Amino acid sequence: MSGDDQQLQSPDEASSSKGKGDPKASGAPAKPSRTQTQGVQLLNLGLKSAKVAAMLLVVWLIGYVGLSVTWVLIALVCYVVGNEYSRNRETKRAYAKQAVIDEQKAILARVDELPSWVYFPDVERAEWLNKMIQQMWPYIGDFVKNLLKTSVEAAVNANLPDKLKPFHFEKINLGNIPPRIGGVKVYIEKVKRDEILLDVEITYASDADMTVSVRGLNAGVKDILLHGTVRVVMRPLISQIPLVGGLTVFFLSQPKIDFDLTAAANFLDLPLLSTSLRTIISDQIANFLVLPNKLPIPLVENISLVELQFPLPAGVILLTIVEATELIRADVGMLSKGKSDPYCKIFVGGQSFTTAVIQNTITPVWNETFKVIIEHKQGQVVSIDVMDEDPGEDDELGTTSIDLEQVAKAGSIDSWFPLENVKSGRLHARVRWLYLSKSRDDIYKAKTCRGNDHHLPIAVLGVTVDSAKDLQSSKRSVSEPSPFVRLELGNHEEKTQVKQKTTHPRWEQSFRFFVADPDLQDLLVEVFDANNGNKKLGACKVPLRQLLNADNLTLYQPFPLKDAGSECSITLRLALLLLIPDKPKEVLDGREQVEENVSRPSERETSAAKPSGKRSAASAETLVGEVSKHVIATASEIRSESNPDHASDHDDSSGLRYRGLNVPRDGRFGRIQISVRYSIQRSKFIVIVHKCLNLIPCDNDNLSDPYVRLVLLPDKSSKKKTQIKKNTLNPIFDETFDWSLSKADASSRVLELTVKNSVGLFSKSRVNMGLVHLNLSEIDDLSSAVTEWYDLQNPDEILKDS
Repeated sequence: MSGDDQQLQSPDEASSSKGKGDPKASGAPAKPSRTQTQGVQLLNLGLKSAKVAAMLLVVWLIGYVGLSVTWVLIALVCYVVGNEYSRNRETKRAYAKQAVIDEQKAILARVDELPSWVYFPDVERAEWLNKMIQQMWPYIGDFVKNLLKTSVEAAVNANLPDKLKPFHFEKINLGNIPPRIGGVKVYIEKVKRDEILLDVEITYASDADMTVSVRGLNAGVKDILLHGTVRVVMRPLISQIPLVGGLTVFFLSQPKIDFDLTAAANFLDLPLLSTSLRTIISDQIANFLVLPNKLPIPLVENISLVELQFPLPAGVILLTIVEATELIRADVGMLSKGKSDPYCKIFVGGQSFTTAVIQNTITPVWNETFKVIIEHKQGQVVSIDVMDEDPGEDDELGTTSIDLEQVAKAGSIDSWFPLENVKSGRLHARVRWLYLSKSRDDIYKAKTCRGNDHHLPIAVLGVTVDSAKDLQSSKRSVSEPSPFVRLELGNHEEKTQVKQKTTHPRWEQSFRFFVADPDLQDLLVEVFDANNGNKKLGACKVPLRQLLNADNLTLYQPFPLKDAGSECSITLRLALLLLIPDKPKEVLDGREQVEENVSRPSERETSAAKPSGKRSAASAETLVGEVSKHVIATASEIRSESNPDHASDHDDSSGLRYRGLNVPRDGRFGRIQISVRYSIQRSKFIVIVHKCLNLIPCDNDNLSDPYVRLVLLPDKSSKKKTQIKKNTLNPIFDETFDWSLSKADASSRVLELTVKNSVGLFSKSRVNMGLVHLNLSEIDDLSSAVTEWYDLQNPDEILKDS
């Protein structure tokens, strides 16, 4: 038994061991007798013997019938895989239960799985809340039991087919272990004035046991495990009790879910079936509680559920997966080195996208663009999994993530991202952030932003299906209709829920569509009867050009339905949101203003940043990655990871911003451009070495072979270095490096960058070309990316002084 397994005990084992070790826990030590111990050992020995005998009997029967020995091997592989899968799952569940009962002991047992409040100083513990939940848990269990028996059971029976009735709960036991809150983070900056955001880390490692009966067949689930981060949005803030108009609850990303099946459901717990079942359940939870899906909870009257569930999105990203390189070889070749069949899976909250599969390569090129509506940028990341397609289960070729808050701040990011959890691999991706505007004056700006790529949208259409009235049922039907609505715009369609047996349905559901050209496109709205073979009850077509003349590009009115009665109508709320590259005026000046808390350049820096000659004023996207004097003053505010591909080698020192040590600003040893930031999601300090300019010549041909060595002092073992660039004094590296350490530890380090000349064994050429020390404690916000130029110092003087 490993050290982890010895320390990870189930709750029952933990309590029993505690009782044995502490005589005060019970009146007297409860030591089992020798006879009882021998009886338990004999019982276990008998069970093991019976299992071995049964296995040998199966093998004998296979030989007796004359089947191939392959069946024995298949059964053996299935048994080993299933046993290993069950053992790993039991270990994780035991740790989760131990963390709920005795957090300190669980932390000491597995230091690599600390709660979020240990890593992040802005995440607070909530022990007072955990104690309240623990005290209330028995009463919460009684409430849930009554709710399931009285409401849920009746609702399920009403909607089940007759062949599956009756349905009822045989057993409902939520257990003795309540959910635990690992940490709470509160956002009061960079949010709207009338809202508060909370991120709550929840772990539910329960000993629950529930069984249901469907037509006399019992199936159950127990030992439910759930872990994820729940965001609670409190808005709008009001001036009367309870001070908050409503709550919106949702998971920021897919939560981790696990459970054990019991009774008749046990046959689904085989390895392949179990994975499929858990994937289906995770997808259903995502459709209900993972962004962009939300649970609205109004707390006062006159608060619309639609306003709580579908507020104005933060923006839209255009994500382009360009290419990848240096991927690992996941497939085995017979006559040559194997390659892979890579593709990418992209996750943004509950939304997922997949690229095409590129066959037999480790340097795939996709150039695929995905459009994603972003509800909240705080705490949101784009997760990208690079996979290898296989006939069975696909192999993982690496993962990476992109912080959307940094993308919004930069405007766009075009960079190579290192893949994690693999030996090698990099992914080239471009992300562009677009804001949403409700002003008709921005229509030209939206069309200009799209450029010549007519596949990209210029707007987002928000459609809220409110209600309908006086729907007519079929002449052949004597019952009222069960209507639902189908919306179609271009190649995208959506459907509402079915409202049972009513002529005045109220849906209050919202949907969003991307719009390529509002002057030419129409929204098709159709109402169908689900109880009468999806017979059409009426339809209407809304030209989107009507919205261009409406106030705030919004219409909220009833629309008459054709092919229906004269009084039939459907009430819709339509809002057109234009996609523009910069913040719209109503966001900057109105009540919805966002406190960005970013420093603005001074007038001198602004004037220095203006281009001269024939160059016009450039947008943030055009400025990303430029190195000229026109953008250096504001580079750190434009993007987090610059793109040096379009950089110029001509530069002036005017307007430059210096960090680190006080160094001579004559640049006689050259300069180096880097980006630094701390990724909270990945718990890594990241450095991007972009390029160097005007390095000193070291070789006889008045050139050099430079490379950059990076060290996080005082730990000199943390050395990393770039590739060598031959025969140049202005090398372009564009290489990313990272160190796994906490944010507090990173803030106390000094980053040493040494530009060196690669020389031969017997060469007398100069080796050290320049050096920079960057004190990370001097950076105000390490989690926000900083892109700067630094003058190189004389390395001989620095090394001599040290």
